[in-house]
Amino acid sequence: MSKKMLFGILMLSLTGTSACAGEWVDLFNGKNLNGWTVHSGFAKYEVADGAIVGTAVEGSPNSFLCTDKEYGDFILEFEVKCDPKLNSGVQIRSQIAEKEMFFVFTGRDGKPRTRKIPVDRVYGYQVEIASAQAGSSGGIYDEARRGFFLAGAGDDPAAAGAMKDNEWNKYRIECRGSSIKAWVNGIACADLTDSMDAKGTIGLQVHGVGRDFAPYQVRWRNIRIRELDPDEVTARLKVVVVTGGHGFEHDPFFEMFGGMETVQCVEAAQKDHSELFEDISGWDYDVMVFYNMTQNISPKRRKNFIKLLGRGVGVVALHHTMGAYQQWPEFKKIIGTKYYLNETVEDGVTHGKGSFLHDVDMTVRVTNKNHPITKGMQDFTIHDETYKNCWFDEKNRVLLTTDHATSDETIGWVRRYRKAKVCTIQLGHDSKAYANSNYPQLVERAILWTAGRL
Repeated sequence: MSKKMLFGILMLSLTGTSACAGEWVDLFNGKNLNGWTVHSGFAKYEVADGAIVGTAVEGSPNSFLCTDKEYGDFILEFEVKCDPKLNSGVQIRSQIAEKEMFFVFTGRDGKPRTRKIPVDRVYGYQVEIASAQAGSSGGIYDEARRGFFLAGAGDDPAAAGAMKDNEWNKYRIECRGSSIKAWVNGIACADLTDSMDAKGTIGLQVHGVGRDFAPYQVRWRNIRIRELDPDEVTARLKVVVVTGGHGFEHDPFFEMFGGMETVQCVEAAQKDHSELFEDISGWDYDVMVFYNMTQNISPKRRKNFIKLLGRGVGVVALHHTMGAYQQWPEFKKIIGTKYYLNETVEDGVTHGKGSFLHDVDMTVRVTNKNHPITKGMQDFTIHDETYKNCWFDEKNRVLLTTDHATSDETIGWVRRYRKAKVCTIQLGHDSKAYANSNYPQLVERAILWTAGRL
């Protein structure tokens, strides 16, 4: 199995007049609005103090200052300061209606809907800019088309509180194939998989103001873009698979990863239990897959592990990893579970020793059919090992369950820890489980989801 991965080269050129793949290019020259055109409304756009200033005009509908060029796969960065009383946003991959048209779509209630789009109307993906109180900044809205949020901060307090009123806020937006992600001030706010538009304009919105009109303003500066090479869009994810502390069928297990077109993995067999986290200065893995039951992890390594999660490195925990790092209470909060190897008292609560049973045919229920990991999957039977009497975090979003008598009901879930996405799957004891087509499918989707690709 190859241990190398092709990566696009990041060129940090901030000058130049046209965007070539790999180069950072300024979309705004700080002097004038060359390369931009106003559509949909008649709000005022001008340049002042090195920023684009958009000012609401009474009677104007939503207005957009749009790039004359269209963009497909890219990373876009900018800073924005918006009056808290003015809603705004940045359009990405958006379209401009050349004539009146009607868009037919399925509403959130599952019923068909039709929306009229007038001539010159800008429509499509919009990354929200709103007040701190609204808590929706960084969410992805479908402007003038489906008319609702496709992805947003949700229940994540950090994302909902990312925007700062009356301050410059830094946005980062990544469009890679069907994946669109957005950050505000370094905090992940939206992660969308949607294929409605692959290419379109970038537009700066001044929202229409109805009652209690005032000439509210929004300002943008340091607007730059890096178009992505095809290899960067389709590059295989670099995954480190952590093993050790528990025997397993090595070759069949890694043959499973070899059959994943989206994944390129490296095994990190831990001889000293956790040496992978001794020095993370050169870390370049997208996802950590844990298939270990090692125990020792020093304070320094614990701190480094948490740093990686703070960077958004994904975690997939499989099977006997539920029994790893027994003396580190934080680990169960990361993966959302713990299989106790012995009766243990934690935080004044006594937890009984877990139990297991080999060679069981168990029915797996797909309880969440809407999550990207399990979407389209059906219930299945797998020959595996069951665990019982485990602890589970009540904040887990359960994907998979079973009603087998020797197993806990919950056997697969997702959660977040800091900026990291985490998926834990109890399944996966031996080659009989690996050979079940549903299992590698779950593992690959879990990797893609935790990496933000799904």
